[in-house]
Amino acid sequence: MPRPPLKQLRILDALREAQARDGRPPELSELARRFGIRYPTLREHLEALAAKGHLRVTPRGPGRPPEVTLLGAARGVPLYGEIAAGLPVGEEPVAEGFLALRGRDDHFALRVRGDSMADRIEAGDVVLLQRRAPERQGEICAVRVGDDESTLKYLGWSGPARRPTRYRLRPHNPAYPTLEVAPADLRVDGVYRGLLRGDVLHDLLVEGGAAGR
Repeated sequence: MPRPPLKQLRILDALREAQARDGRPPELSELARRFGIRYPTLREHLEALAAKGHLRVTPRGPGRPPEVTLLGAARGVPLYGEIAAGLPVGEEPVAEGFLALRGRDDHFALRVRGDSMADRIEAGDVVLLQRRAPERQGEICAVRVGDDESTLKYLGWSGPARRPTRYRLRPHNPAYPTLEVAPADLRVDGVYRGLLRGDVLHDLLVEGGAAGR
């Protein structure tokens, strides 16, 4: 199956994420707005992805958006780009390929950079995460603060779990500070499930760039 160019790859990632999260692809008009493109341009990208075998576009009649069906389920757990393990910085992760692991649709992986979680999690490691809310204090989570990129931290909170009054983002490395964040400014992208490094990571990466360099 041909690998799509970057813009189409981002659109395909967004479709897969929405399918995993909501059980269906997003509204196409909403997707076009997200990427800052016109609806006809989005349709062109979708048709190109369909021609490459990544999805199927089925017309539904005049005045109705087509039905988009994802094809060729991911060959394992999707590996996205880097996650900051230091202070949050602003840039969305980019999908690199898939890890040959058996996982559910709500599992994904990110590459670590920075040393705020050392020596438990090192720069170059790939962490496996699950898209869900934390169930207990102190779980390692990939979180976003405002519009920043995901950052990896121990997550704690003040107040009841369902309605916390404040979140705490604690590093493993004592050289970094613990950050306090208002609930309105925090989004949990995923909860830590494990990590890969070294030769094991190289062996499991079945598509994409060189992992762990």
